[in-house]
Amino acid sequence: MRRPMEFTLLRTFVMLVEEQSVTRVARRLNLTQPAISFQLGRLEDAAGQRIFERDHRHLRLTRHGEMLLPYARQMLKLHDDAKARLSAEEIAGRVTLGCPDLYAACLLPQTLARFRAAYPGVEVTVRCALSAQLSREISDGRLDIALATRMPNVHPKVDSITLLRKEPLVWLGAATGSAFQERTLPLAMLPEGNLYRDYALAALNHAGRAWRISCVSESIAGMEAMALADAAVIVLAQSAKVSGLRQLDAQDGLPPLPRVDLVLWRREPGLLTAADHLADHIANDIGEILN
Repeated sequence: MRRPMEFTLLRTFVMLVEEQSVTRVARRLNLTQPAISFQLGRLEDAAGQRIFERDHRHLRLTRHGEMLLPYARQMLKLHDDAKARLSAEEIAGRVTLGCPDLYAACLLPQTLARFRAAYPGVEVTVRCALSAQLSREISDGRLDIALATRMPNVHPKVDSITLLRKEPLVWLGAATGSAFQERTLPLAMLPEGNLYRDYALAALNHAGRAWRISCVSESIAGMEAMALADAAVIVLAQSAKVSGLRQLDAQDGLPPLPRVDLVLWRREPGLLTAADHLADHIANDIGEILN
């Protein structure tokens, strides 16, 4: 009879998928790399299947690993929720979370509601800003954790960076509008320095499509208002669902867009228990299988 799949082993497995690095997981768990490999071997023995391809440098999941991952996350979530509910009264304090307003509106409401129910003694302050600004603020110690978009020239001074998911970008326009048909495409964009903007303009330039900036807004709401008025086309993450807007694609004359990396920054894991628990909630709720 095979040994049970221990929670410690499942947690290491999920962390390896999220971090995509044995070195980073070993550092987070204060273990050696051989110890992490040993834990992985024990889990594979318990599962009776290989869960990673033999080339561990790239940490590519096997078919059985992909099958196990959602179960592992669910078991860990139930385990952590049970522990949290039992110890909720002991955890209190204040956590400052940074994120772009798009993620605050589309990805975090249910997570924050569940966290508040589990930890009523924790006060969460949300700071909305572009990822580059969040990087500066968490590096200066003004944020405890941040949900952000990975950018090529943005390197926050934090102890932990976790890749949560690869988020597709999409063009959006008014559901019954025609702005996308204009000879010179009108755009509503975030200010310069935003990766969504950079990718959108690069795609249009590569496709030879003429464009103009008809609106620059520091908030997603301002961009959405322009799109809903059929005054502009915008670019958002695919997870954003806006009533009255529809996704535009090649059939509408718009080029494909790349994906962006959605990452979780932890300034100093272990420093604030409340921040660690909120980070775990975000990782469990938003993280996906990475191909």
